[in-house]
Amino acid sequence: MQSPASRPSASRRQAAHRRSRGLTCANCRGRKVRCDGGQPTCKSCEIYNDDCRYDKAPPLSQIMTMAKQLQEAQKIIEDLRASREPSQNKESLPDDDTRSRTTSISQPFHVPSSARSQHNVLVPANIVGPAGPVIANNEWDTTTVPTPEEPTAAELTVDEHGKICYYGPTSAVHDPPQTEISAQSPVLNQPNNPSRIEVRDSLASYVQEVSVWEDFALGNASLQTKIPREVMAKLLHLHWTWVSPMFMWVYRPAFIRDMATGGRYYSEFLLTVICAHSAKYQEGSSADFLLTRARHLLGNAIQQPSSIPTVQALLQLSARDLAHGSISQAWVYSGIAFRMASDLGLQHSSNEIKGLSSVDLEIRRRLFWSCYFWDKATSLYAGRLPSVTELSDHMRSSLDLLDHAADSDLWTPYFGDSLNLTKLSHAQYPPTSSHAVSNFVNSSKLSIIINDIIIQLYYRRGKAIAESAFKDIKLRLDLWRAHSPPHLRLDPSHLPSICPPPHLVSQNLLYFASVILAHRPFWSVAAHYQICISASESIEKLVILLESTFGLDNITYLMGYCIYTGASAILEDAKKGHDIAHSTLRTFLRALNSGMRRCPLLERSLKIIVKGMNQTRSENPGPAAMGQAETPIAMNGYIPAFPYIDPAVPFDFDMNPYLNGTDMAIPVLDCFPEMQMDLGGFMGPMS
Repeated sequence: MQSPASRPSASRRQAAHRRSRGLTCANCRGRKVRCDGGQPTCKSCEIYNDDCRYDKAPPLSQIMTMAKQLQEAQKIIEDLRASREPSQNKESLPDDDTRSRTTSISQPFHVPSSARSQHNVLVPANIVGPAGPVIANNEWDTTTVPTPEEPTAAELTVDEHGKICYYGPTSAVHDPPQTEISAQSPVLNQPNNPSRIEVRDSLASYVQEVSVWEDFALGNASLQTKIPREVMAKLLHLHWTWVSPMFMWVYRPAFIRDMATGGRYYSEFLLTVICAHSAKYQEGSSADFLLTRARHLLGNAIQQPSSIPTVQALLQLSARDLAHGSISQAWVYSGIAFRMASDLGLQHSSNEIKGLSSVDLEIRRRLFWSCYFWDKATSLYAGRLPSVTELSDHMRSSLDLLDHAADSDLWTPYFGDSLNLTKLSHAQYPPTSSHAVSNFVNSSKLSIIINDIIIQLYYRRGKAIAESAFKDIKLRLDLWRAHSPPHLRLDPSHLPSICPPPHLVSQNLLYFASVILAHRPFWSVAAHYQICISASESIEKLVILLESTFGLDNITYLMGYCIYTGASAILEDAKKGHDIAHSTLRTFLRALNSGMRRCPLLERSLKIIVKGMNQTRSENPGPAAMGQAETPIAMNGYIPAFPYIDPAVPFDFDMNPYLNGTDMAIPVLDCFPEMQMDLGGFMGPMS
């Protein structure tokens, strides 16, 4: 018999009892009855037929235990599924919700040495643009026979650890599959792939299911990162509203789901970078604090195997540093992200891959195109050759993303009473459809054309460009504009009274900037010059529309580049005293000056324009007076196409804050191609 001293006290027994009970729902807490913590409904709520809800987030230890148990269960399911006969696999397909919770699978890839030479930027003479317009194929590709542009079965395999491996024929680190096995691809699924409608429905169900996890995810992440829940909620809202729609770095449903459960599409590093990037829209020092934490987490993240959250975080860290003028850091961060994306094999995500659900494939496709589009945006501003150029016909077809749920989401610039990023009141700005996914898809199609503009018109030289490349690029630009969905296309002659969401304006600005870049090398021909002037005036109208609703304090670096490009076309007429050109240039200068507050990089562009205005105007006649003359304009008559830093050209202001004291030793594009272009008999724009 126990002595009274050896018996546990009543308070200790009660404490142990409380620790063993786990979660308590709100209804049981109100009734003051014991709750078994059942998910999604406890027994008491089932008896009372009540809506069971848990107000308090569970402790992190319990979340990790549940996640571990879930991973173990899914591992057993995957092992059982892999052991089934092919005939059994045809009988039924696992639902996407089950497959989306598979164990974490990292997919290390390496760029194959057999990649097509026309996509190798180190051999620009072999880079030939597509002969026809770039229009995404809307058919779901279910073929199992690899084409020459896709990895063969011997190159795309699953190793003994369940990881997807991609090695070229010269690899000395990978044992290729046996001949009898390689006849069937171990990675590419057989033709029993789900139809497009089935995949769309499963993704829609996934998005709807994840919506109930958001509050729980915020509480869980707040416990982990020590960022106050209210602050995190506002910063994430800013991200989804103002940052995410243009480049779509992060697939929101998977991020939220895994933020709640500790899954593979969430990391503290990614969350911290998202919050740090969004904090620029708020006053105070929270952005600096979050950025310091993000850089601390960066060191550990890049030492780990390549992962999708790390790629997403590096891309946004690159965007943040580029906006603040740290060009070198931005270029390096994006370069690491592109290498990791290639290591993960994102460039080969158009085919069905065994072990990956429709959610996994949707994330991979989106992230590849985010990398591709962001690469072109940084290349434009820095005036450097693109890095992401491996683009097969299969990947072009993957531009038809299958989850368009975000398109119907209502977009509003407001969040609470303390956040108003427009000049209008809440009642004046009507909620409008976001169209974020269709905008991203259309912008990605445009970025394919921009890639060829950069490489073929600003890297290569010769009469052949005027006769073939330009004709092809112009045709594709016209077709892109004609095939753009009406809800994305803004006509500068018939603009709405209230500006649509900024990401829609950005796409239209980028189109007109691309028109200028395509025609600029042939500036000495009057017809091309007038097309550039017309595109510049269209950019001004869009900037005025943006200013009337949102102001110009929050313009992005991509908007800033388009404004700078418009100024490069109008500068010559402004120096001649043309009133319209002067008014347009003043709009551009006002926009860049206002945008410098949150995007210091724009100061560089502004100073180049001002310096161009102060230069002595050439005595040579301008294009408007030359008719079809082919004499190039003197170089001091306009500004560079790319606001990059050329070490050979001194400037009268210190640029060290922008390059952080580093020397730009990377080959840059010629920002004056018209000075070296052999136009020969080129007499006007080709149609």
